[in-house]
Amino acid sequence: MPELDKLLAGEQAPGVYQWRSAPTEAKVKAAAEQAGWRFVEFDTTTVVDKAGLLDTVAATFGFPTYFGRNFDAFADCLSEVRDDAGILVLWEGWAGLAELNPQTARMALDVFSDRAREKQWGPFAVLLAGTGPELDVPTFD
Repeated sequence: MPELDKLLAGEQAPGVYQWRSAPTEAKVKAAAEQAGWRFVEFDTTTVVDKAGLLDTVAATFGFPTYFGRNFDAFADCLSEVRDDAGILVLWEGWAGLAELNPQTARMALDVFSDRAREKQWGPFAVLLAGTGPELDVPTFD
């Protein structure tokens, strides 16, 4: 997991990465926690649409009850998810959503990418686990 080690050590920029050969969630979680990063498992395996994605985002990240269930509210609430040491999100099930609803998946990737660029809120990275449609994001492989 050399790419992950570089990311967690601050030698690789936080962002959104596709990781085709991602190890098990337990291994990624252990590496993140050992480095002092907060680990978040984001699983959209059963999600097929925008509403399902936003419900899953809200539950996963603990968004407030007033969360507006739109992408602007997603971005606003995600900006409040902070950790100075870093937050590592392992997104499982992204491929199914990207195939069934590419526009929704792209919007979510944009929100995650924007959050990753906001350095003042602590490092933030999203790893897209496994294979799926080609995306315009760097890879970890």
